[in-house]
Formats: sequence, structure tokens, C-alpha cells
Amino acid sequence: MNKWKALAGSLVLSGAMVTPAVVMASPGGGHGEHHHMHKMFERIAEELDLTEGQKAQLKANRDANKGARKERREAMHEAHDALREAVSSGADQATLDSLGAKIGALEVQRAQEMEKHRAQFEAILTDEQKAKLKEMKAERKERFKEHKKRWRDRDSDDE
Repeated sequence: MNKWKALAGSLVLSGAMVTPAVVMASPGGGHGEHHHMHKMFERIAEELDLTEGQKAQLKANRDANKGARKERREAMHEAHDALREAVSSGADQATLDSLGAKIGALEVQRAQEMEKHRAQFEAILTDEQKAKLKEMKAERKERFKEHKKRWRDRDSDDE
């Protein structure tokens, strides 16, 4: 009888351990970057008490820029792949500098787009929502400082 209990317990335990791995490995399974971005947007929308009209405007702005974001992301992946290939094949410095400049230009473009989107986002907010957003940013900045301090303290303890 004890063998059956042990076998049943093993099956339950192995099933509990395998199921999350299968879900994460399956296409669309688990939670990817887009899931987390959606959750973050939902949290911000709730904290700022965005109206349905504001949410619709934000969605329209995101959808309008979707193709450009995808093209820039693909260009960035290609540039990084080309740089890795050039480094591993022993390319000359001029080639590496050229690839680095291309990556830098794409990063600048990305930063400009992010600033444009931030401005579009803030443009649809009311004065009260802008004040709340400023408060949320200050709180996040403070949490980051505390987190950074804990990491520094932990690293100094390891020495």
C-alpha cells in the first residue's frame, strides 16, 4: 500500500513541476513582454482614473505607431546580429565602428520616439491626472533609489 501512495505522490509532484514548463514553452503560453506592458498600462490607467475616451486615444496612438516600432525593433536586432558576427569573425575596426554607429542611430531614434509618445500621453491627461502622474513618478524614483541602495549594500557585504 505504501508503494502506491509513494507512486501517486510522485506522479502528482512531477505533474506539478512539469505543467508550468510546458505552459511556458508553448507558443502564447506564459507571460511575455506584451502581457507585462498591458498589465502596467492597466495599472496606470486605473491609478490615473483614465476615461474610456482617453484609453481609446492611447490605444489609437499605439496602434498608429505599431508598424514603425516593429520595423525599428527588427532593424535593431539585425544590427546587433551583424555586430556580433563581425566581432566573432575578426572584422576590422572601421566595420565595427560603422555597425556601432548604426546601433547608436537606432537607439537615438528609439529615444526620440519614446519622448514623442510620452508627450502624446501627457497631452491627453487632465491637470489632476498630470499631478498624480508626477507623484507616481516621484514614488517610483524613490523606490528605485532604495532598491539601488539595497543592491549596493548587498554587494559591499559580499566583499
